[in-house]
Amino acid sequence: MENEQGQQADTMWGYGYEPEKALGEALRSLRTARGMSQEDVATMMSRSGFSWRQTTVAKTEGGSRPVRVNEAAALALCFGVSVNELLGNQADSPEQSLIESTYRVSFSLYLSTRLRTEEALRRKEAAEREYEESLAQLRETKQSYEEASRAFEEAFIEPLGEGEEKD
Repeated sequence: MENEQGQQADTMWGYGYEPEKALGEALRSLRTARGMSQEDVATMMSRSGFSWRQTTVAKTEGGSRPVRVNEAAALALCFGVSVNELLGNQADSPEQSLIESTYRVSFSLYLSTRLRTEEALRRKEAAEREYEESLAQLRETKQSYEEASRAFEEAFIEPLGEGEEKD
């Protein structure tokens, strides 16, 4: 997945994992392993309270249709698997499960930290702009004060000084 600049996106989906496609592949695999047609899955989902048709199943299996969370939960329940398994997350061993879990937690913390860092940088940049604007206003105020002081001296102090006698 690329961002607007054509660079690799720095998200978990940027590493080749696409949830809709993974779910679609798992759905197709589960359906065919049970000898079911796409129409059978549509009927099963309709009986679960969703307006699914054969084309809905086909688009879902192809990964071109986003799946709502409640639909994923219903599919998992209908096929007797977890939503995690439906998303293609099946560990081969307890160690692999622990590694995958640790990775997900670490990645979540990384994204959270990155978001907080970006927000802090935005606030810092805004504060720097405000500081520079304040300095500019201060310089203008100082210049206005100096001009007013000169004008005051010219208008009041210098004429008084001309009329006084020198010792």
